[in-house]
Amino acid sequence: MSEQPSVIIVGGGAFGTSTAYHLAQRGYANVKVLDRFEPPSKDAAATDLNKIIRYDYPNPLYTRLGREAMQAWKDPASLLSGFFRPTGWIMAAHEIALEFLKSAYETTKANGSKSVQYIDATEIKRRFPEFTGDFRGWTNVWSPEAGWVPSGEALLRMATAAKAQGVKYVTGDTGYVVKLLYNDKGACIGTLSKDGHAHFADVTILCTGANTAALIDAKTEIVARSHCVGVIKLTPEEVIKFANLPVVDDFEQGILFPPDQNGLLKICSCRFITNYYNSHVPGASLGHSHEDFPDDGVPRQIEEEMRKFVRDLIPELADRPWISTRMCWDGDTKDINFRICPSPHNSNLFIATAGSGHGFKFLPIIGKYVVDMLEGNLSDDYVDLWRWRFGQSPSDDGKLPHPYPVRDLGELDGWRGRNKRANEVNTGKSKL
Repeated sequence: MSEQPSVIIVGGGAFGTSTAYHLAQRGYANVKVLDRFEPPSKDAAATDLNKIIRYDYPNPLYTRLGREAMQAWKDPASLLSGFFRPTGWIMAAHEIALEFLKSAYETTKANGSKSVQYIDATEIKRRFPEFTGDFRGWTNVWSPEAGWVPSGEALLRMATAAKAQGVKYVTGDTGYVVKLLYNDKGACIGTLSKDGHAHFADVTILCTGANTAALIDAKTEIVARSHCVGVIKLTPEEVIKFANLPVVDDFEQGILFPPDQNGLLKICSCRFITNYYNSHVPGASLGHSHEDFPDDGVPRQIEEEMRKFVRDLIPELADRPWISTRMCWDGDTKDINFRICPSPHNSNLFIATAGSGHGFKFLPIIGKYVVDMLEGNLSDDYVDLWRWRFGQSPSDDGKLPHPYPVRDLGELDGWRGRNKRANEVNTGKSKL
């Protein structure tokens, strides 16, 4: 572009932050990120203790993208150097995710990996004797090149770098976008914030994740779904004992992360929930804000399932009290592909969202692809992969990573006010 346009990015999560950074890298001088919160945004799925970094996918396009991102995480000269923890990753399935597991293994091998291998429970326990559970009914693949990063810290570093290159962050009610603005020809000309402030730009990019359907007609395309997360505080002795654990991702149950430097061990459910129950947009599942509902936590039914998962691995930790629980909302699509494309309805409006529970690992590079899309230079294979599909369902090929039936928040109980009750118990203020 000879004269680069002014750009508004709505949303400061992984996709929005990476896009802002890469726009600045390419010399865009008028870039503004609008978000309700200072970085790292409280409601972003990326603002978490940790996320998995890996490249094991059934789709070779994501395998290729994952390898590129992995190199960026590992590069000592990169912006995000020092975050990657190379712990390895155990993928597991029981029945309904076996096809995904098999396909991920075969694609990874076909793309040149010699280290990925099937591994049985006996070998897992030989390598990692800290696992004292029986792994009954598990089928496992070991991927030693994978690992994890402290995601909230990484997001903050990239946002800080974007600011240093001239990107403007607008937060609070002035950055809280409630409406998009259009001219009489239907072209997007900017946004309207909660405090009535109008922001205008040549180009608007929606990186709005679980709340996309609050701003555009996306309720059949992008659905807010949540992982449920619980955190256990280990003793200093346990931190040493469990320090060398790999990440374990049972596609049908949950994810266990090794302890971080503060002795926090995170367990994440792979059984998703939606939020049609208290959505303010009829027919749309939207995120359940941590800021608006700080006392709400994990539903009782999912907690019980998470504890069963931990019992399969490390029974002695299965009944530990949580120091915190939360619902981690992301924008998901039916085909688990991102949506990085022009708006199907309005000019000057672009979509770059729908991480679908696996987008964070691409933080170092995904913004580069968003800018390519904006400039009309995205390769045809990714144009097709990330196009708007108008709610079309994918063919049932058995290759969804987390196929357990989705439940809605309204079907579950024990989540409302959970964290407040737990705090009262822990501080001795409970009236029970």
